[in-house]
Amino acid sequence: MKLNSGIVLSAVCFLTAGLLFLALARTSDTDLAKELAPQVLRFHILANSNRHEDQELKLEVRSLLLDLIYDGLEEDPSQPLTKDRVVSFIREQAEPLAQAAEAFICSRGFSYPVQIRIEDSYFPVKYYGDIRFPEGVYQAARVTIGEGKGHNWWCVLYPKLCFVEESWAVMPEESKEVLSGALPGTDCSVLVKPRPELSLQWKLSDLFRQ
Repeated sequence: MKLNSGIVLSAVCFLTAGLLFLALARTSDTDLAKELAPQVLRFHILANSNRHEDQELKLEVRSLLLDLIYDGLEEDPSQPLTKDRVVSFIREQAEPLAQAAEAFICSRGFSYPVQIRIEDSYFPVKYYGDIRFPEGVYQAARVTIGEGKGHNWWCVLYPKLCFVEESWAVMPEESKEVLSGALPGTDCSVLVKPRPELSLQWKLSDLFRQ
């Protein structure tokens, strides 16, 4: 009986410690997201559906729009690249960008409409290479293809952290400077965290075996 009581007590302590750790981590992420959000513009594109061809089309449209946005912003190098400038550019060019995307979609044999708008959206924790962005509400350029019912794709449009191959992503120096400025009293190193290994160990099983 004493052995069973010890196992139950150990299990309760283990679970309590785990819950406290998760609560502290969530609070820390929430505070960090609030500091970052005003300086960050994210990119969010939703596919028409989860059919393979729609998911492939989503990635092609993503690359097209990112190229058009960054090329358009570089046309006037005299203006510094800021979040406000990127937001203004997308709002002003939303219709031409959507038309370019629709023409591209048509060339692939589809007839989906495209909507592009700036809005606030909730994002879960996301890794971009070795950069970890905490969950929270961020301003985003949201692209909806067709019905927008398929899996989506995210990146950080400003500062420039949109990588097609995220596993090879390295944060540009100018992006580090922007993120450091968004975190007064610290630096962007708090965002540099390795992606966790997807492995679960149920510690309670060890207790019961003992």
